[in-house]
Amino acid sequence: MDNGRNALPPGSQPYPAYQIPVGPNTTLSPTEEDEGLDLRALLSVLWRRRYVILGTALFIYLLAFIYQIQLTPRYTASTLLTLQFRSEAVVDIQAVISGLSANESVIQTEIEVISSRRLISQLVDRLNLTRDPEFNPALREDSSLLRLIDPRTYLSSDWLMALGLQEPPEPLSEAEREQRQRAGVIGRVSSALRVSSPRMAYTIKIAFESENPQTAARLANTLAQVYLDDQLEAKFEATQRATDWLSIRITELRQRVVAAERAVQAYREEHSIIESGGQGTISEQQLSKLNTDLVAAKTQLADAKARYRQIQTSGPADIGALGEVMSAPMIQRLSEQEADIRRKAAELSERYGSRHPEVINVRTELRDIRRSISTEIDKIAKSVESEVELSQARVEGLSATLQELQAKKAELEGSRIELRELEREAESSRLLLETFINRFKEVSTQDGLQKPDARILSDAQPGAQTFPNSRRSLIIALILSLGAGIGLAFLLEKLDNGYRTPEQLERALRMRSLGMVPKLSSLKLRGRTPSQYVLKKPASSYGEALRTVYTAITHASASGDKPKRLLVTSSISGEGKTTFCLSMARLLALAGNNRILLLEADLRRGRIHKTLYSNDATAEVPPISDYLTGEVADWRRCVYTEPDSGLDLITAGGKVEHPQTLLQSENMQRLLHEATDSYDLILIDTPPLLAVADALVLTRYVDAAILLVQWESTPRDAVKSSLDLLRKAHAPEGGVVLTQVDVKKHAYYGYGDYASYYGRYGTYYTN
Repeated sequence: MDNGRNALPPGSQPYPAYQIPVGPNTTLSPTEEDEGLDLRALLSVLWRRRYVILGTALFIYLLAFIYQIQLTPRYTASTLLTLQFRSEAVVDIQAVISGLSANESVIQTEIEVISSRRLISQLVDRLNLTRDPEFNPALREDSSLLRLIDPRTYLSSDWLMALGLQEPPEPLSEAEREQRQRAGVIGRVSSALRVSSPRMAYTIKIAFESENPQTAARLANTLAQVYLDDQLEAKFEATQRATDWLSIRITELRQRVVAAERAVQAYREEHSIIESGGQGTISEQQLSKLNTDLVAAKTQLADAKARYRQIQTSGPADIGALGEVMSAPMIQRLSEQEADIRRKAAELSERYGSRHPEVINVRTELRDIRRSISTEIDKIAKSVESEVELSQARVEGLSATLQELQAKKAELEGSRIELRELEREAESSRLLLETFINRFKEVSTQDGLQKPDARILSDAQPGAQTFPNSRRSLIIALILSLGAGIGLAFLLEKLDNGYRTPEQLERALRMRSLGMVPKLSSLKLRGRTPSQYVLKKPASSYGEALRTVYTAITHASASGDKPKRLLVTSSISGEGKTTFCLSMARLLALAGNNRILLLEADLRRGRIHKTLYSNDATAEVPPISDYLTGEVADWRRCVYTEPDSGLDLITAGGKVEHPQTLLQSENMQRLLHEATDSYDLILIDTPPLLAVADALVLTRYVDAAILLVQWESTPRDAVKSSLDLLRKAHAPEGGVVLTQVDVKKHAYYGYGDYASYYGRYGTYYTN
């Protein structure tokens, strides 16, 4: 067996293989327009999908409109606050409560404070919002259209829980349920709150959105007041904490002061360090006095010693002239008596003479007086001596005492070092106590003078409706719906896995498109098959489409040679190979100017002899399988000629074993060679390429292989895989034909090829 493309029996003349050339309309390489943005192609997609775009846009816009009219109008009211950065404190208490600093972080912090759940919870409690149906859905009945169209409305709780659309109820106590409701109300109030601050300004705007304008204003004003009250409470709490802390510290400090002073006093008593009227300690006073007494004693001793030495150094005649003697009262009296007696003795001597008894008596008396004076002088001398001894003893006693006191003073000075430390500690405790007492008085005074760090510039008033903005929302909905429609159009175009135009085939497959064959409606067929319809209506649009395909095949060669052996195949089953072959063969045979042979080469699922004839005329004609297996010697015995069209048919018959072996047998080669001499055109109906490889076996014996592609249905990957199989088998490419084209739908898509005009120029056809 010759493995060449046109292997024939020995001695026969081979028929030259026919290759349909690539014409000027075949796209073999991307054009410049394909490399860039093809605006016409984009507009073509939009036009083809215009009803998808409009329908999608209208549907989405209608939903948006229904949703819009079902929305509850909401109103916004706002209160404006300004922060106070100037301190107006009457007393200096910055260490306890400081004002706000003028920076952006502080303003942002105050915004967070206003938005905190703590203040929102106070607002909820102050206005009793848990009893407001707007913020507590448990008190509200939803009768809107959205609820009516919501399928969950009509499902029981059991179904909703089974589908995962509702959480199973939790066993909650009444307190837990109320707490959860309150938390939900706080969250919804927080969602309705907007707190903002303009740049380069110390103002804060509190805005609330509500279904009622009065409620919105009331919420904004109340939250502003709650914020100011919270500031005051914070300052009062800080003041109270400071007061309490100062009270505790003052009590402690008082105890410390008392303990320190007691320690000082105890130390003084223990070490006999006793102050006396601000003149120092008693020991110091005693030491000072003792020094004075010692000086005085030493002076007295010196004086006594001087007088005593004078007495000792004076003679008997001079001793009476001493001042110590002369100053003695007894000596003075005795001296006066002596003077009187001497005067009397002188007078008596002068009168009576020296021997007169009276004179002698007087002289005796004078001697007695003088003896007495001498005795007194001795006494004075002894007295001075005793005074010297006494003074000496006193000086010695005072000196000893002074030394003892000085030793005690040195010891006392060592003790006073620790005493001064105790006194300093007691003094510092007293000063700290005084400081805390003064600060306590300041804090107590400031307690009634606190002011918030913000004030209200303008109260909220019932505002205008801010939601929904119908005009803007509907414009956005229109734009989004059109965008969704356009996106859906391009998505469908991208997801479109079939071919609709010859241009798509040529661009994707790099293979000539031979035309399109329309799909006949049941109204036109009226129970007939397309191949029967073409016999009755050869001038119909269906027949004209078949002629166009045949014309494209016959005029493909520049030399004018017509292919005689055409292999018709497809990628998958159901694309209309048999219908196409039978319809074209009947149409060409009916014209009468060509001899046409239709060869059914599908040895696995032959259908012509089963489905096309209602009589048993084909039963007497053996199928081609009988000839290929050798049961029939001449292939011409397998030819059946239709009486209505004059078409010669060779049917496949039933299933056979090893169909590929039969198709590439010498009998098949002989049949094709001999039939080429007898017929103007041989149409070979083969099985799908992706199902079996039977068609690939026959490609070496034909002039051109025609690949049928069902319009909009055959997957693109399947078509490309089939074409890849043909090219790997070096099959002569004849072209591609789109079959079962829905003309109305094709025209609806807006394709500008000739198939879209079949319905428009119906007067040219006999349908």
